[in-house]
Amino acid sequence: MCAKEQEQIRLKNLRKVYGRCLWYRLRLLKPQQNIIPTIKKIILLAGWALFLFLAYKVSKTDREYQEYNPYEVLNLDPGATVSEIKKQYRLLSLTFHPDKGGDEVKFMRIAKAYAALTDEESRKNWEEFGNPDGPQATSFGIALPAWIVDQKNSILVLLVYGLAFMVILPVVVGSWWYRSIRYSGDQILIRTTQIYTYFVYKTRNMDMKRLIMVLAGASEFDPQYNKDATSRPVDNIQIPQLIREIGSINLKKNEPPLTCPYSLKARVLLLAHLARMKVPDTLEQDQQFILKKCPSLLQEMVNVICQLIIMARSREEREFRAPSLGSLENCMKLSQMTVQGLQQFKSPLLQLPHIEEDNLRRVSNHKKVNQPFIFALGGQW
Repeated sequence: MCAKEQEQIRLKNLRKVYGRCLWYRLRLLKPQQNIIPTIKKIILLAGWALFLFLAYKVSKTDREYQEYNPYEVLNLDPGATVSEIKKQYRLLSLTFHPDKGGDEVKFMRIAKAYAALTDEESRKNWEEFGNPDGPQATSFGIALPAWIVDQKNSILVLLVYGLAFMVILPVVVGSWWYRSIRYSGDQILIRTTQIYTYFVYKTRNMDMKRLIMVLAGASEFDPQYNKDATSRPVDNIQIPQLIREIGSINLKKNEPPLTCPYSLKARVLLLAHLARMKVPDTLEQDQQFILKKCPSLLQEMVNVICQLIIMARSREEREFRAPSLGSLENCMKLSQMTVQGLQQFKSPLLQLPHIEEDNLRRVSNHKKVNQPFIFALGGQW
Protein backbone atom coordinates (compact mmCIF):
# COMPACT_ATOMS: atom_id res chain seq x y z
CA MET A 1 0.00 0.00 0.00
CA CYS A 2 1.46 3.32 -1.06
CA ALA A 3 1.77 6.36 1.15
CA LYS A 4 -1.02 8.16 -0.73
CA GLU A 5 -3.51 5.39 -0.02
CA GLN A 6 -2.50 5.29 3.64
CA GLU A 7 -3.06 9.02 3.93
CA GLN A 8 -6.50 8.70 2.34
CA ILE A 9 -7.44 5.94 4.79
CA ARG A 10 -6.22 8.05 7.69
CA LEU A 11 -8.29 11.06 6.54
CA LYS A 12 -11.32 8.83 6.05
CA ASN A 13 -11.04 7.54 9.61
CA LEU A 14 -10.72 11.09 10.95
CA ARG A 15 -13.87 12.13 9.09
CA LYS A 16 -15.73 9.20 10.62
CA VAL A 17 -14.66 10.18 14.10
CA TYR A 18 -15.36 13.87 13.72
CA GLY A 19 -18.57 13.22 11.79
CA ARG A 20 -20.07 11.58 14.89
CA CYS A 21 -18.85 14.35 17.14
CA LEU A 22 -21.26 17.18 17.88
CA TRP A 23 -18.38 19.36 19.01
CA TYR A 24 -17.80 21.18 15.72
CA ARG A 25 -21.48 21.62 14.95
CA LEU A 26 -22.14 23.01 18.40
CA ARG A 27 -19.15 25.31 18.23
CA LEU A 28 -20.49 26.81 15.00
CA LEU A 29 -23.82 27.65 16.62
CA LYS A 30 -23.52 31.18 17.90
CA PRO A 31 -25.33 31.61 21.23
CA GLN A 32 -27.98 34.26 21.37
CA GLN A 33 -26.69 37.47 22.72
CA ASN A 34 -28.01 38.47 26.10
CA ILE A 35 -29.54 41.95 25.77
CA ILE A 36 -30.02 42.46 29.52
CA PRO A 37 -26.46 43.83 30.12
CA THR A 38 -26.95 46.23 27.20
CA ILE A 39 -30.23 47.49 28.66
CA LYS A 40 -28.55 47.98 32.05
CA LYS A 41 -25.77 50.03 30.46
CA ILE A 42 -28.28 52.20 28.59
CA ILE A 43 -30.27 52.86 31.78
CA LEU A 44 -27.07 53.70 33.67
CA LEU A 45 -25.92 56.14 30.98
CA ALA A 46 -29.38 57.74 30.86
CA GLY A 47 -29.34 58.17 34.65
CA TRP A 48 -25.93 59.78 34.54
CA ALA A 49 -26.99 62.10 31.74
CA LEU A 50 -30.07 63.16 33.76
CA PHE A 51 -27.95 63.71 36.86
CA LEU A 52 -25.42 65.87 35.00
CA PHE A 53 -28.23 67.88 33.42
CA LEU A 54 -29.84 68.56 36.81
CA ALA A 55 -26.45 69.44 38.32
CA TYR A 56 -25.87 71.93 35.50
CA LYS A 57 -29.30 73.48 36.03
CA VAL A 58 -28.75 73.76 39.77
CA SER A 59 -25.38 75.42 39.28
CA LYS A 60 -26.94 78.03 36.98
CA THR A 61 -29.87 78.81 39.26
CA ASP A 62 -29.58 82.10 41.12
CA ARG A 63 -29.98 81.67 44.83
CA GLU A 64 -32.30 84.10 46.52
CA TYR A 65 -31.64 84.81 50.14
CA GLN A 66 -34.54 86.49 51.88
CA GLU A 67 -32.63 87.88 54.81
CA TYR A 68 -34.46 90.63 56.67
CA ASN A 69 -32.52 93.92 56.84
CA PRO A 70 -34.44 96.99 58.07
CA TYR A 71 -31.87 99.36 56.58
CA GLU A 72 -32.48 97.90 53.11
CA VAL A 73 -36.24 98.14 53.58
CA LEU A 74 -35.89 101.86 54.35
CA ASN A 75 -33.23 102.36 51.65
CA LEU A 76 -30.71 103.58 54.24
CA ASP A 77 -27.09 102.87 54.84
CA PRO A 78 -26.17 100.94 58.00
CA GLY A 79 -25.45 103.30 60.90
CA ALA A 80 -27.98 105.97 59.91
CA THR A 81 -29.02 108.31 62.71
CA VAL A 82 -32.47 108.35 64.30
CA SER A 83 -33.32 111.63 62.62
CA GLU A 84 -32.43 110.19 59.22
CA ILE A 85 -34.54 107.13 59.93
CA LYS A 86 -37.57 109.21 60.90
CA LYS A 87 -37.15 111.48 57.88
CA GLN A 88 -36.93 108.50 55.50
CA TYR A 89 -39.93 106.89 57.17
CA ARG A 90 -42.05 110.01 56.59
CA LEU A 91 -41.05 110.15 52.93
CA LEU A 92 -41.89 106.49 52.35
CA SER A 93 -45.17 106.82 54.23
CA LEU A 94 -46.32 109.50 51.81
CA THR A 95 -45.78 107.03 48.99
CA PHE A 96 -46.83 103.62 50.40
CA HIS A 97 -49.40 104.49 53.10
CA PRO A 98 -52.74 102.79 52.35
CA ASP A 99 -54.59 106.06 52.89
CA LYS A 100 -52.44 107.56 50.13
CA GLY A 101 -53.22 104.65 47.80
CA GLY A 102 -50.00 102.78 48.47
CA ASP A 103 -49.24 99.11 48.97
CA GLU A 104 -50.41 97.91 52.37
CA VAL A 105 -47.93 94.99 52.54
CA LYS A 106 -45.03 97.20 51.58
CA PHE A 107 -46.04 99.80 54.16
CA MET A 108 -46.21 97.11 56.91
CA ARG A 109 -42.63 96.13 56.13
CA ILE A 110 -41.60 99.79 56.27
CA ALA A 111 -43.35 100.31 59.62
CA LYS A 112 -41.73 97.14 61.00
CA ALA A 113 -38.29 98.31 59.87
CA TYR A 114 -38.90 101.77 61.40
CA ALA A 115 -39.92 100.18 64.72
CA ALA A 116 -36.88 97.91 64.66
CA LEU A 117 -34.50 100.84 64.26
CA THR A 118 -36.16 103.27 66.64
CA ASP A 119 -37.14 100.88 69.47
CA GLU A 120 -34.27 99.72 71.63
CA GLU A 121 -35.69 96.23 72.26
CA SER A 122 -36.46 95.63 68.58
CA ARG A 123 -32.99 96.85 67.55
CA LYS A 124 -31.40 94.52 70.12
CA ASN A 125 -33.41 91.55 68.84
CA TRP A 126 -32.43 92.30 65.28
CA GLU A 127 -28.76 92.62 66.12
CA GLU A 128 -28.71 89.35 68.15
CA PHE A 129 -31.23 87.15 66.33
CA GLY A 130 -31.59 88.79 62.92
CA ASN A 131 -35.25 89.51 63.54
CA PRO A 132 -36.87 92.42 65.41
CA ASP A 133 -39.40 89.99 66.95
CA GLY A 134 -36.69 88.01 68.73
CA PRO A 135 -35.73 84.36 68.27
CA GLN A 136 -37.95 82.37 65.92
CA ALA A 137 -38.64 78.61 65.81
CA THR A 138 -35.85 76.41 67.05
CA SER A 139 -33.77 74.93 64.25
CA PHE A 140 -31.15 72.20 64.24
CA GLY A 141 -28.28 71.84 61.86
CA ILE A 142 -25.16 69.81 61.18
CA ALA A 143 -21.82 71.51 61.14
CA LEU A 144 -20.28 70.95 57.71
CA PRO A 145 -16.85 71.95 56.46
CA ALA A 146 -16.74 75.32 54.78
CA TRP A 147 -15.63 73.87 51.42
CA ILE A 148 -18.83 71.80 51.20
CA VAL A 149 -21.20 74.75 51.57
CA ASP A 150 -19.06 77.03 49.45
CA GLN A 151 -20.89 77.91 46.23
CA LYS A 152 -17.65 77.67 44.24
CA ASN A 153 -17.39 73.94 45.02
CA SER A 154 -21.04 73.11 44.30
CA ILE A 155 -20.23 71.17 41.09
CA LEU A 156 -17.50 69.16 42.83
CA VAL A 157 -19.79 68.34 45.75
CA LEU A 158 -22.55 67.22 43.39
CA LEU A 159 -20.13 64.99 41.50
CA VAL A 160 -18.92 63.41 44.75
CA TYR A 161 -22.50 62.75 45.88
CA GLY A 162 -23.37 61.40 42.46
CA LEU A 163 -20.37 59.06 42.48
CA ALA A 164 -21.22 57.81 45.97
CA PHE A 165 -24.99 57.37 45.60
CA MET A 166 -25.32 56.66 41.87
CA VAL A 167 -22.26 54.48 41.23
CA ILE A 168 -20.61 53.02 44.32
CA LEU A 169 -23.74 52.29 46.36
CA PRO A 170 -25.76 50.79 43.46
CA VAL A 171 -22.79 48.65 42.38
CA VAL A 172 -22.23 47.27 45.89
CA VAL A 173 -25.92 46.59 46.52
CA GLY A 174 -26.44 45.26 43.00
CA SER A 175 -23.46 42.90 43.26
CA TRP A 176 -24.69 41.54 46.58
CA TRP A 177 -28.23 41.13 45.28
CA TYR A 178 -27.14 39.57 41.97
CA ARG A 179 -24.92 37.09 43.79
CA SER A 180 -27.63 36.23 46.32
CA ILE A 181 -30.15 35.35 43.62
CA ARG A 182 -27.63 33.36 41.54
CA TYR A 183 -26.23 31.10 44.24
CA SER A 184 -27.78 28.77 46.76
CA GLY A 185 -26.72 28.51 50.38
CA ASP A 186 -23.96 26.07 49.38
CA GLN A 187 -22.60 28.53 46.80
CA ILE A 188 -23.93 26.46 43.91
CA LEU A 189 -25.56 28.27 41.00
CA ILE A 190 -29.35 28.13 41.15
CA ARG A 191 -29.31 27.28 37.46
CA THR A 192 -27.19 24.20 38.19
CA THR A 193 -29.65 23.05 40.85
CA GLN A 194 -32.49 23.45 38.38
CA ILE A 195 -30.60 21.43 35.74
CA TYR A 196 -29.88 18.64 38.21
CA THR A 197 -33.47 18.58 39.42
CA TYR A 198 -34.80 18.30 35.88
CA PHE A 199 -32.52 15.45 34.78
CA VAL A 200 -32.70 13.55 38.08
CA TYR A 201 -36.48 13.57 37.84
CA LYS A 202 -36.33 12.70 34.13
CA THR A 203 -33.96 9.75 34.63
CA ARG A 204 -35.18 7.92 37.71
CA ASN A 205 -32.34 5.40 37.80
CA MET A 206 -29.08 6.94 36.55
CA ASP A 207 -26.17 4.69 35.73
CA MET A 208 -22.61 5.95 36.00
CA LYS A 209 -22.36 7.19 32.39
CA ARG A 210 -25.60 9.16 32.68
CA LEU A 211 -24.55 10.53 36.04
CA ILE A 212 -21.25 11.83 34.66
CA MET A 213 -23.13 13.40 31.77
CA VAL A 214 -25.54 15.22 34.11
CA LEU A 215 -22.70 16.24 36.43
CA ALA A 216 -20.81 17.88 33.54
CA GLY A 217 -23.90 19.91 32.62
CA ALA A 218 -23.41 22.23 35.60
CA SER A 219 -23.40 25.93 34.79
CA GLU A 220 -20.21 26.29 36.85
CA PHE A 221 -18.39 24.99 33.75
CA ASP A 222 -20.13 27.45 31.41
CA PRO A 223 -18.08 30.63 30.72
CA GLN A 224 -21.36 32.50 30.26
CA TYR A 225 -22.30 31.98 33.92
CA ASN A 226 -18.90 31.52 35.55
CA LYS A 227 -16.00 33.79 34.68
CA ASP A 228 -13.51 31.25 36.07
CA ALA A 229 -14.46 28.74 33.38
CA THR A 230 -12.43 29.11 30.20
CA SER A 231 -12.94 28.27 26.55
CA ARG A 232 -9.97 28.33 24.18
CA PRO A 233 -9.75 28.05 20.38
CA VAL A 234 -7.37 25.09 20.78
CA ASP A 235 -10.26 23.15 22.38
CA ASN A 236 -11.63 22.61 18.88
CA ILE A 237 -8.62 20.39 18.13
CA GLN A 238 -7.75 18.80 21.46
CA ILE A 239 -11.24 17.88 22.71
CA PRO A 240 -12.15 15.80 19.59
CA GLN A 241 -8.80 14.03 19.91
CA LEU A 242 -9.59 13.07 23.51
CA ILE A 243 -13.07 11.96 22.46
CA ARG A 244 -11.48 9.64 19.89
CA GLU A 245 -9.08 8.22 22.49
CA ILE A 246 -11.79 7.66 25.10
CA GLY A 247 -14.24 6.25 22.56
CA SER A 248 -17.19 5.76 24.93
CA ILE A 249 -19.00 9.11 24.85
CA ASN A 250 -22.61 9.29 23.79
CA LEU A 251 -22.96 12.20 21.37
CA LYS A 252 -26.11 11.17 19.53
CA LYS A 253 -28.76 12.65 21.81
CA ASN A 254 -29.36 16.37 21.64
CA GLU A 255 -30.05 17.26 25.27
CA PRO A 256 -28.96 20.80 26.01
CA PRO A 257 -27.11 21.73 28.08
CA LEU A 258 -25.66 18.20 28.41
CA THR A 259 -24.50 18.35 24.80
CA CYS A 260 -23.29 21.95 24.84
CA PRO A 261 -19.57 22.51 24.15
CA TYR A 262 -18.72 23.42 27.74
CA SER A 263 -20.51 20.31 29.05
CA LEU A 264 -18.78 18.04 26.53
CA LYS A 265 -15.44 19.52 27.53
CA ALA A 266 -16.08 18.97 31.24
CA ARG A 267 -17.27 15.40 30.62
CA VAL A 268 -14.26 14.53 28.46
CA LEU A 269 -11.76 15.91 30.97
CA LEU A 270 -13.50 14.11 33.84
CA LEU A 271 -13.47 10.80 31.94
CA ALA A 272 -9.82 11.34 31.06
CA HIS A 273 -9.07 11.83 34.76
CA LEU A 274 -10.90 8.61 35.70
CA ALA A 275 -9.06 6.72 32.95
CA ARG A 276 -5.75 8.25 34.07
CA MET A 277 -5.09 9.58 30.60
CA LYS A 278 -2.51 12.26 29.95
CA VAL A 279 -4.21 15.45 28.72
CA PRO A 280 -2.46 18.25 26.81
CA ASP A 281 -0.75 20.89 28.91
CA THR A 282 -3.24 23.55 27.81
CA LEU A 283 -6.10 21.48 29.28
CA GLU A 284 -4.49 20.55 32.61
CA GLN A 285 -5.58 23.78 34.26
CA ASP A 286 -9.16 23.32 33.04
CA GLN A 287 -9.15 19.73 34.27
CA GLN A 288 -8.01 20.79 37.75
CA PHE A 289 -10.74 23.43 37.84
CA ILE A 290 -13.38 20.82 36.97
CA LEU A 291 -12.09 18.31 39.52
CA LYS A 292 -12.16 20.90 42.31
CA LYS A 293 -15.80 21.67 41.54
CA CYS A 294 -16.94 18.03 41.39
CA PRO A 295 -17.21 17.29 45.17
CA SER A 296 -19.53 20.23 45.86
CA LEU A 297 -21.54 19.55 42.70
CA LEU A 298 -21.97 15.89 43.61
CA GLN A 299 -23.09 16.93 47.08
CA GLU A 300 -25.66 19.22 45.47
CA MET A 301 -26.89 16.34 43.33
CA VAL A 302 -27.21 14.19 46.46
CA ASN A 303 -29.27 16.96 48.07
CA VAL A 304 -31.51 17.14 45.00
CA ILE A 305 -32.08 13.38 45.00
CA CYS A 306 -32.88 13.35 48.73
CA GLN A 307 -35.31 16.25 48.38
CA LEU A 308 -37.12 14.55 45.49
CA ILE A 309 -37.37 11.33 47.49
CA ILE A 310 -38.84 13.22 50.47
CA MET A 311 -41.30 15.05 48.21
CA ALA A 312 -42.42 11.79 46.62
CA ARG A 313 -43.10 10.24 50.02
CA SER A 314 -44.99 13.27 51.31
CA ARG A 315 -47.22 13.63 48.23
CA GLU A 316 -50.11 11.35 47.41
CA GLU A 317 -49.83 11.82 43.66
CA ARG A 318 -48.87 8.60 41.94
CA GLU A 319 -47.43 10.39 38.92
CA PHE A 320 -44.64 11.94 40.99
CA ARG A 321 -41.74 9.53 40.60
CA ALA A 322 -38.98 9.44 43.17
CA PRO A 323 -35.38 8.83 42.10
CA SER A 324 -34.04 5.39 42.91
CA LEU A 325 -31.56 4.73 45.66
CA GLY A 326 -29.24 3.45 42.94
CA SER A 327 -28.83 7.02 41.67
CA LEU A 328 -27.94 8.13 45.18
CA GLU A 329 -25.43 5.29 45.54
CA ASN A 330 -23.84 6.11 42.18
CA CYS A 331 -23.37 9.73 43.27
CA MET A 332 -21.43 8.59 46.31
CA LYS A 333 -19.40 6.13 44.22
CA LEU A 334 -18.57 8.82 41.67
CA SER A 335 -17.37 11.10 44.44
CA GLN A 336 -14.96 8.38 45.55
CA MET A 337 -13.91 7.65 41.97
CA THR A 338 -13.16 11.33 41.35
CA VAL A 339 -10.93 11.57 44.42
CA GLN A 340 -9.12 8.29 43.65
CA GLY A 341 -8.89 8.89 39.91
CA LEU A 342 -10.28 5.45 39.09
CA GLN A 343 -12.92 4.12 36.76
CA GLN A 344 -15.82 2.07 38.03
CA PHE A 345 -14.95 -1.51 39.05
CA LYS A 346 -11.22 -0.79 38.89
CA SER A 347 -8.97 -2.04 41.67
CA PRO A 348 -7.96 0.52 44.31
CA LEU A 349 -4.41 -0.86 44.07
CA LEU A 350 -4.00 1.23 40.95
CA GLN A 351 -3.65 4.24 43.25
CA LEU A 352 -0.23 2.96 44.34
CA PRO A 353 2.88 4.16 42.53
CA HIS A 354 4.24 1.93 39.75
CA ILE A 355 1.12 -0.28 39.75
CA GLU A 356 -0.30 -0.69 36.25
CA GLU A 357 -2.86 -2.94 34.63
CA ASP A 358 -0.25 -5.45 33.43
CA ASN A 359 1.19 -6.21 36.86
CA LEU A 360 -2.02 -5.70 38.86
CA ARG A 361 -2.88 -9.41 38.97
CA ARG A 362 0.55 -10.32 40.27
CA VAL A 363 0.35 -7.68 43.03
CA SER A 364 -3.20 -8.67 44.03
CA ASN A 365 -2.13 -12.31 44.51
CA HIS A 366 0.81 -11.38 46.67
CA LYS A 367 0.58 -12.71 50.22
CA LYS A 368 1.49 -9.40 51.87
CA VAL A 369 -1.38 -7.54 50.18
CA ASN A 370 -4.02 -8.29 52.78
CA GLN A 371 -7.65 -7.27 53.13
CA PRO A 372 -7.18 -4.37 55.65
CA PHE A 373 -4.66 -2.83 53.26
CA ILE A 374 -7.17 -2.79 50.43
CA PHE A 375 -9.88 -1.38 52.70
CA ALA A 376 -7.49 1.41 53.68
CA LEU A 377 -7.37 2.39 50.00
CA GLY A 378 -11.16 2.57 49.88
CA GLY A 379 -11.71 -0.55 47.79
CA GLN A 380 -13.35 -3.92 48.18
CA TRP A 381 -11.84 -7.34 48.59
